[in-house]
Order: sequence, then C-alpha cells, then structure tokens
Amino acid sequence: MSTVITPPLEVRDQRVVLNHVSWETYERLLADHVDAKSPRFTYDQGVLEIITLSSRHEGFTEVMAAIVELVAEERGVEFVNLGSTTFRRQDLKRGLEPDKCFYLRNVARIRG
Repeated sequence: MSTVITPPLEVRDQRVVLNHVSWETYERLLADHVDAKSPRFTYDQGVLEIITLSSRHEGFTEVMAAIVELVAEERGVEFVNLGSTTFRRQDLKRGLEPDKCFYLRNVARIRG
C-alpha cells in the first residue's frame, strides 16, 4: 500500500537571527553548505540571519528573474545573471546570498 504525503496549504520561509556571531563562524557555515541551495546566510557585523526558503518564495524568484531578463532583452540592455552568488567582504564584516543577482553595468568586467 502506498502513502501520499500532502504538503501543508501554506508553506512559509523559516528564519532565524543570531547575534554576536563571529566572521569565522559565518565562513565555516558557508563552507559547510557550499553546494546546498538552502539555507541561505546573511551576515552583517555580527548578526547572522539563516533562512530556509519556501517553494512559494522560489517561485516568485523565478518569475521576477524572467521579468528582468525579458525587459533587459527587449530594451537591448546587456546583462549577466549570476544566480544566487555569495558576496562577502571580510573588511566590512558583511556577506549575503541574494535570490538572484544581475549585472547590468560593467558586464565586460564580470565576464572577464
């Protein structure tokens, strides 16, 4: 006999915010999750936010990315879609992982 699992009607993003987290801890978490799509980490001078994204969130992300690409193509704007690239600056003690990242300026520098 097979069992069908029905998802909950409304699935939400899950979020945890931790204070007084070292840059080294943030770096270790990124390294431990280097190939994982979730969770996502945002770090701002000792404050670490950990987010597990819902399928609804991911759906909106894909729709918005398609709109950005369509508008850029229709207007002849050169762009690069870097997806959810991790950006971090140890000197500023800040790091983030956007849902999608587009470069609309300096495209040649990014491609190089």
